Amino acid sequence: MTNSNTFTIKEEQRDLIIKTISSLQKKEAQLQQNIRVQNNETEAENATFFLELLEVVDTLDNLVNSLKNNPEVLPESYQRLPRAISFVQSKLLTTLQKRDVNAIAILENTPVDLNSCRIIESEVRDDLPERSPIQVLKTGYKQRDKILRCAEVIVAKSSKTQIVKPNN
Repeated sequence: MTNSNTFTIKEEQRDLIIKTISSLQKKEAQLQQNIRVQNNETEAENATFFLELLEVVDTLDNLVNSLKNNPEVLPESYQRLPRAISFVQSKLLTTLQKRDVNAIAILENTPVDLNSCRIIESEVRDDLPERSPIQVLKTGYKQRDKILRCAEVIVAKSSKTQIVKPNN
């Protein structure tokens, strides 16, 4: 049994459907082109980032090889080690800053922001405002306004602060 339904549409409806399909095909082509461009840009950014990181790796390789291959000047090399490590750290921070990654500012005598800091410990210090930083254990970082990693801090607490224990 053959079912042959025939649909008839008006010419203006057909033209509208053809026009809509054509418009959608153009938009799809544009979107595909935008995706290709964005992928190429992302690949180029990644390649640049990796090359910058490889410069840091090269610096570390040179440092390690220098220490390994010249054991007779080891005490002298150890004296230069803090400066060399500081140089590597500076290169890494510069690479991150180029991508808008910066350390989270922790202000003295100001309560830490709980959105960007994780309190690891607190010490009784009545000479400082409550929750003000005593020591930063791990630097926090953000990219623009997005927190990548919270800072880990030790903060001051007042001796007058009472700890409420839950009832058992």
